[in-house]
Amino acid sequence: MADLITDIWEGMKEAGMPEVMLFLADGSASRCHWDETALIGSVRVALLADQDRKIVRIVPVHDCKGIGVASPKGTDPAGYRSVVQVKLNERFRSAQAEEAELEPARSG
Repeated sequence: MADLITDIWEGMKEAGMPEVMLFLADGSASRCHWDETALIGSVRVALLADQDRKIVRIVPVHDCKGIGVASPKGTDPAGYRSVVQVKLNERFRSAQAEEAELEPARSG
């Protein structure tokens, strides 16, 4: 359960949405691309630029409280939801369909 945000983000990356907004435990949010993460042992961390403190924050992704996709400039977020949904459905419905096709072969 602790890696839920990491799993969601990994799925979003596979669906073509590697850049997300991470909602941090302190109530702030920060934009981050999957390529701006690293593994420390088995923990996925986000490397976040903190302009105020002039540091790179190393934040365990599983400590984040939420994840989001920023809508493109000038695009209504309410309307952009359908774009995100289509991308996720295209990626994961096909994976679910493949699993369903394999299921009878496994049980037989």
